[in-house]
Amino acid sequence: MSDSGTSNSNPSWIDYLSIAYLIAVRVPFALLTTVLSPILRPTHAYNKKPLKRRLGDALMREASSHLPGSVTDRMLPTGLEEYQRFVTKYQPELGMTVDDLPLVYDGGRGEKAQLFWIGTRRTDKVVLYFPGGGYACQVMVMMLKFWWYAQRQWKEKGLEVGIAVLSYSVGSSPDAAFPIQLFQATQAVNHLLSQGCKPSDIQITGDSAGANLIAQLFSHMIHPFPLPSLVPAFNLPPGTRFRGVYMLSPWFSLSNPEQWGSSFRNNNFDITPTHQKLRNSGELYLNSISHIIIPYERSQLTPYLEPILAPDNWFSDLRNAVVERVLITAGKEERFLNQIEVCFKRKIKPYHSDAVLLVQNGGIHDDVMMDFLIADEPLGNSMTPVVLEWLAEGFGTP
Repeated sequence: MSDSGTSNSNPSWIDYLSIAYLIAVRVPFALLTTVLSPILRPTHAYNKKPLKRRLGDALMREASSHLPGSVTDRMLPTGLEEYQRFVTKYQPELGMTVDDLPLVYDGGRGEKAQLFWIGTRRTDKVVLYFPGGGYACQVMVMMLKFWWYAQRQWKEKGLEVGIAVLSYSVGSSPDAAFPIQLFQATQAVNHLLSQGCKPSDIQITGDSAGANLIAQLFSHMIHPFPLPSLVPAFNLPPGTRFRGVYMLSPWFSLSNPEQWGSSFRNNNFDITPTHQKLRNSGELYLNSISHIIIPYERSQLTPYLEPILAPDNWFSDLRNAVVERVLITAGKEERFLNQIEVCFKRKIKPYHSDAVLLVQNGGIHDDVMMDFLIADEPLGNSMTPVVLEWLAEGFGTP
């Protein structure tokens, strides 16, 4: 499987200067302004968060925005390495449980995805998680910690839930180009079904690019991908639907994201990269489809990549044929806020009466997971119990 997108280019002397500037100037300044922010803007909701959480956000913000790409490519661990770190500290008694997903076609690429299990492998009450990372990096320890915490909270209430984490291809190599991630997502679901899971016992979750991948999967289920040689048709057994889907800070618009409102450019508390770098990341993934030769307009693929640009009725069968319940959460201070609101209002809610969008006051991108960058439990996060309760209700809270 492709790793985290390791580049063949070595860092240049300019890259090293950028790192020195980041460490010597930008990080100290960011930490200082974070400490002073409640004094300068005492009424702002984001400043109500604990100091150590805001300091963690500041470090993530500076690193994602200002580390050179050639450096981050080499620094980023693979998903398997992060899973190993997680298991060593948080579930050493269970060890690693990894399912290699089989390939059913060659497609010119020998790519395999994997499922990492948190806790024991189960065939009932399963959360299937697609991690975010901008299609540039794989799952991070903080994401695994969030689901480990959720699993323990549910267990205390008598609810046993298995959590399977999809590790899919990322990076800039041709092996990680669209639509390989969509194919791997279908393989993950097929694998769970082949092991005895029922769709009604599966809730799919994803954050950021992982939520974009969920939208790709649902698009494919309603409108089969036009190139079955790359992504074979995928359908659930007749009369069945997934129990639920939870999208955290979904990435719905990869091209020209400023068009949906001012949040993309102006929400500077967010931990996502600067708006210029974030826009470039979206365009990089979009441009990865250049290897696909199709007998009609490339725009035919746009709805799979950018659901916000799909026809308004694109998800008209979402409720009847795909999923019973939908929850989307966003932060009021995140760059994706406007695109999430527009996509939900135009593309999802009109066709799914049990779809809910919750916007967290003072929240940022991936807010419920960001607590776990620097802690093992929520730091007074008001959205976390709401999300966990919604998912528990989907499984039937004891």
